[in-house]
Amino acid sequence: MRKNLMMMVALLLLGIGACAGPKSARLHGSLKEFGSNNVKMELAGAVGDVSDINVIRIPVNDDGTFDLVVPLEKPTYFQIGRNTLYLSPGDDMEVNLGTSQPQSWFKGKGEEANNYLKGRLFPKAGSFMEAGRNVKENFEQTKKLIDGMAQKRIEELKALNNVSKEFREMEMMRIKADLANSYMAYLWYSDLLKDCKTREEGEKVANDFNKSIREYINPLLKEISAKDEYLEVAVVRDVLSSCNEIDPSIFDFPKSQRLKELNEIYGVGERMDEEMTKSLYDELYAYGSKLKNADFKQAFLGRLEKRAKLMEGRPAIDFTVVNMDGKEGKLSDYKGKVLFVDFWATWCMPCLGEMPYFNELSKQFPNIQFVGISLDDNTEVWLNKLKGDADHGKVLELFSTDPLVRTGWDITGIPRFLLIDKDFKIISASAPRPSEKDVIVPLLEKYNKK
Repeated sequence: MRKNLMMMVALLLLGIGACAGPKSARLHGSLKEFGSNNVKMELAGAVGDVSDINVIRIPVNDDGTFDLVVPLEKPTYFQIGRNTLYLSPGDDMEVNLGTSQPQSWFKGKGEEANNYLKGRLFPKAGSFMEAGRNVKENFEQTKKLIDGMAQKRIEELKALNNVSKEFREMEMMRIKADLANSYMAYLWYSDLLKDCKTREEGEKVANDFNKSIREYINPLLKEISAKDEYLEVAVVRDVLSSCNEIDPSIFDFPKSQRLKELNEIYGVGERMDEEMTKSLYDELYAYGSKLKNADFKQAFLGRLEKRAKLMEGRPAIDFTVVNMDGKEGKLSDYKGKVLFVDFWATWCMPCLGEMPYFNELSKQFPNIQFVGISLDDNTEVWLNKLKGDADHGKVLELFSTDPLVRTGWDITGIPRFLLIDKDFKIISASAPRPSEKDVIVPLLEKYNKK
């Protein structure tokens, strides 16, 4: 009896096989398409843009099933792959999440809001512009089509029955931000810039175009910037951040203290991707300590502490890897030689562009072990890619889905290169790319001699 009771307590603490409570939401079902035993669930709100320290790791069974209870004080947007979720305290859903959002489905308490979100547009593809597929002969015709699509989305939102007033309000702001994003994206998907031969010519065309659409954009900007809560919607942040960089005499909208601070963090935060040094750490710590929004401050300083662990001379963060024969081990198994590590994936075009340079360098520096580590979702696509390549140089090819890769090494984008010494201590956690020969070759020459 005591043993069974202890097991129940353990399951509740882990959030496995439990029920949703008044301050939690439960998701259970399948993540099979992700092909991983450890799937990342991220905050999709403003704090998630500042840092990923609050990422939730979803343990997935070998058959692709999972059962997760998320502590939750208030309704929150999350991201799993390309799926945007809206979870409220008390939600309890069976889900089948695919790598592409339209394939997913939700059943249970909270299903209506989340099934609606399957129709979410992608800001980087121009929202209603759909990567240029909806460009017409001119802006007026394009706007007419886009306005019709937006109205249809509004009608779908109004038709929902079991969603909160707050959800309707937030999603209405998403539609308005998508509209603004679509209007502005016309510049890039149309032929307006095709005859521009210089940067100055392009800037003039862009400036004139923005002036021509400001009568449509400014009312939308005024609405989506009216409340700080709207910043929890990704496309709202994207649009306001983009317009913040444009002449304020063209796009004019109120900027709250929180929005101003977030835009500032976007700029300063990029410096965390530089090689972390004591002086840079001190500079960023001083900045983060003065942030006025407590959640931004906590997230910024939390990420900074992660980056501080990646300074030169610190112990390298170890993680599990699998070789091409399927044998599991640790990266530290290969210490004893200097390691030049390349984190890449088959879907990452910049990664593939660096591979020929990486492979070629591996032949030039015999005392350095070049290590390629695939971060693909499964080994099949990784192995197929390697088998199709004629020349791997002298690169040791490995694979990893260990969450310590991204969390420990603070990887927010790839390709990413590391240089680790013979004693498994960090030389560089953000080493130059192989294509940057004037920088990387002298660095490798220095350690090839030792």
